[in-house]
Amino acid sequence: MITEIPYMVNKSELIKTIAELHVEKRSRASAIWRDESDREGMRIVVELKSDVPPQKILNQLYERTDLQKDFHLNMIALVGGIQPQLLSLGEILKEYVEYRKIVVRRRTQYDLKKAEERAHILEGLAKALNAIDRVIATIKNRKIKMLRM
Repeated sequence: MITEIPYMVNKSELIKTIAELHVEKRSRASAIWRDESDREGMRIVVELKSDVPPQKILNQLYERTDLQKDFHLNMIALVGGIQPQLLSLGEILKEYVEYRKIVVRRRTQYDLKKAEERAHILEGLAKALNAIDRVIATIKNRKIKMLRM
């Protein structure tokens, strides 16, 4: 059962290649190949003859199809934000984690600054709400004095 295929490999082309191997008698697997893929995931079923070791067929599929494929890339990163360097997989992961720490720290500091600014406004509103009765009384007294004038 095949549940994953390599990056940039077309599933239908892979199935076609597997079928061609069987027709050419290069594979001793049974003639039953089913694509049971659906919206929940990919699944290609290969039914084998009873006398065929599965690992041998899997090795043949790796060798003669794109079921196992190399994907080459250059992993260049700005180390320390200064100089581009070619890094190994471990080094690139380490640099990425450090970068994410910096990003999260900066985002958290920004959010904290905004929250503190908002807290200052809310503290002022809370003080005004606590003194609302005096504010209303002052306004009412002012209106009465103005009416008498």
